[in-house]
Amino acid sequence: MTPAAEPLLAVHDVAKAYRLWRTPSDRLTMPLLARAAALPGVPGAWRGAADRMVGRRAREFQALHPVSFTIGRGESLGIIGRNGAGKSTLLQIIASTLAPTSGHVERQGRVAALLELGSGFNFEFTGRENVLLNAALQGVPRAEAEAALAAVEAFAAIGDFIDQPVKTYSSGMMVRLAFAAQTIVDPELFIVDEALAVGDVFFQAQCARFFKERLAAGMSLLLVSHDLPSIKALCRNAIVLHEGRPVFHGPSAEAVSVFHALHSSPEHPRPAAPAAPQAPAASSTLPAAERRQWRAGTSESGSRQAEVVGLKLLDESGRPATVFGVGERVICDCWIEAREPLAELQFSFEISTRHNFVAFGVSSAHLEIPTSTITPGECLRVRFEWSAHLGVGEYLVDIGVGLGDRGDGAPRALLHRLGHVASFTVHHGPFKPRFFGVSDLEPSIQVNAS
Repeated sequence: MTPAAEPLLAVHDVAKAYRLWRTPSDRLTMPLLARAAALPGVPGAWRGAADRMVGRRAREFQALHPVSFTIGRGESLGIIGRNGAGKSTLLQIIASTLAPTSGHVERQGRVAALLELGSGFNFEFTGRENVLLNAALQGVPRAEAEAALAAVEAFAAIGDFIDQPVKTYSSGMMVRLAFAAQTIVDPELFIVDEALAVGDVFFQAQCARFFKERLAAGMSLLLVSHDLPSIKALCRNAIVLHEGRPVFHGPSAEAVSVFHALHSSPEHPRPAAPAAPQAPAASSTLPAAERRQWRAGTSESGSRQAEVVGLKLLDESGRPATVFGVGERVICDCWIEAREPLAELQFSFEISTRHNFVAFGVSSAHLEIPTSTITPGECLRVRFEWSAHLGVGEYLVDIGVGLGDRGDGAPRALLHRLGHVASFTVHHGPFKPRFFGVSDLEPSIQVNAS
């Protein structure tokens, strides 16, 4: 394998376990007892008794089960999971700030890591001094670091605070400076934990532009975030961690679907079923030949107690269509079938670009539409409609069926989610486009003479 083909990062069966003691005093006394019992000349019976006592006073917690993956040059990988899933543990091992219990990590090239907020900063130093210190620790020559200071100041955009002690910074200012400081290193692999979440929307957009530009230039990215749209937009692939175990590794859109399926709030009991079955409505039946004709690349997740069995894209005249002019109405007819009686059904759809950037998403809970009930064998037709006030290009459709409202419009329990189940194209006619970007905000521009 040539050096250019070698992965920048190779993680081989990395795992981490911790020993948890029953009391704080056991943390001190039990290791001392174990070491004393291991001294030469200690009788075997005493050594065995000490080992049994230590075993009774401690238990092992497996924070991270074996994980393996590689990242090549120019590749992007996201890691998603709930708090406590092992994401930060994995990143700390990769960044060499934490030793693994087993396995090993191989790194090539220049690596920059932005992990815990403020890590690596001396809070008594000014921002400028911390930038130069960080560059020196990364092996950047002093002259090169000083030449890049102006660009760092412009990126951080914290004004005169660059010459104030870091201990006076807000969390947002600190993450701005920490991110900007890494740009001096010109990393081949950038590792970023959830630290960016404290930045405002403008800084997050600035970071997204930086990632996209550097990825296009050959930089690799390892990103941990709870912002799932960012994972879909910036990362080609993603790993889902669940209770310390890697449960999925593949395309980021599919990873997000798996994450939703894993965390559909099982602690909430399923709503009660209706008292008596209802006969299916004749107008809602779907011919068998039209069932489950999904496009290539569709991902599915959910309990499947009720599921989408058919789908059509139509124009406003009711004719099948996949190409729409800007502003035209798009109709998506879906047929939902249940395996058992269910109440409090809600429905949702999501529109994303081919780069997995979510342009729009909404659920019936967001629109305050009453929930529905369904009986076994019944087939409900759900009609989604939206206006294609979108930029030129191809768009992907996700469909979801769930139970209840978690409080933010998402369901308490996911029944069936179809990722990238359909696609449609928006065109702006034979002449120049009406605008650029993703969405038509119906703008106006006025010019008045002074």
